[in-house]
Amino acid sequence: MKFESLDEKMKKVYAKIRTIDEFHWHIDDNTIIGIHKKSGMKLQVRIAGSKEEADKLAQEKEPGVLDVIVIPGKGTFYVNNGAFIMSLKFLRPTVQDIADHIVWAGFKVIEKDGGLEQEDIYDYLGGRLIEHLKQGLVNGRDYVFWPFYKCKHCGKYVDIDSLARHMKNHGEDVKEWSEEKYEVLEINFVEKKVYDKFGKEVPMDKFSEEAQDFIKDSFEGE
Repeated sequence: MKFESLDEKMKKVYAKIRTIDEFHWHIDDNTIIGIHKKSGMKLQVRIAGSKEEADKLAQEKEPGVLDVIVIPGKGTFYVNNGAFIMSLKFLRPTVQDIADHIVWAGFKVIEKDGGLEQEDIYDYLGGRLIEHLKQGLVNGRDYVFWPFYKCKHCGKYVDIDSLARHMKNHGEDVKEWSEEKYEVLEINFVEKKVYDKFGKEVPMDKFSEEAQDFIKDSFEGE
């Protein structure tokens, strides 16, 4: 296949997203596949000729694949069966938002080829993405995602930067750990609240003293 042989519609769609470098892009006659470089998550971008065709494609969504369907028109954007269906003008910001909602959530050191390798863990916060799109919230301005560790000793959430000090108070040295799994929470500057990935508010008394100070400083900084 040569690039020149691609359908004009496919070229227009690809041109909108090809500079989003969080993904490796693969193109065929009908679909653009993006592989998220860090997580390996798969995003597919398809083209439909109408809303009806797009809705049908959405029902054929492959499990575990992030799905975007582009349709004709200028002002269409909605979600069907987890698939984002939209006009072309919304494509680039939506794909960028998807990338922003794939977040690092920990690691595990594994044995591989006679050595050790760090295997990173990622979460896709799709529920928060839909809510942020509805409200027009911007990552880094209106909210940030931050990793918190739920302490097995006191049951409190500890921000990643305070973890070593917090665990030392419990008699543990984190440098001896071969894995860490975090819960990625949303610090919302607009509402001055913290939410979990399901959109449920996490009260301040669920956080360690260090994490409470970190969150308060984050809000005051805004």
